[in-house]
Amino acid sequence: MGSKDSKKAAKQLGRAKAKAAAAPRTPAGGPVWKLLSVGSTIIATKVATDAAQKGWKLATGRNVPVKGDFERERTRDVILFTALSSMAVAAARVAAERGAASYYRRSTGHLPSALEDEKVSPTDKKASRKLAKGKAKAEKATQKAIDKATGRS
Repeated sequence: MGSKDSKKAAKQLGRAKAKAAAAPRTPAGGPVWKLLSVGSTIIATKVATDAAQKGWKLATGRNVPVKGDFERERTRDVILFTALSSMAVAAARVAAERGAASYYRRSTGHLPSALEDEKVSPTDKKASRKLAKGKAKAEKATQKAIDKATGRS
């Protein structure tokens, strides 16, 4: 039963690769991706910054600490606000870029060339193969254990 599933999965993977290879690429794809990526990142950064500032005001009841205002602001507050807002901005940027890539893939049928697997380093490819081999070995051991427990040999 397991071999039928693996054959079916292999067929589906082959179809998906063929479909991805057949997806047309247009010369406008690169600039469109750059515009989509940069635009979504700028918007996400602005939204995250505003949210961090409003969250600080709600949480502390004080205005956002300003870097360089040494007389009125505590260093601890400046460092804390900077750390929290930086984390919010970084998370928003990652989410925005992933969302943009997902939208681009749904719209065109493929990832932008800037994100294609061809850009993957040989070390990453080797690690991916090693991980796939480990998963296959684990699946085989699991199936063997299930067969032994159920009395199938």
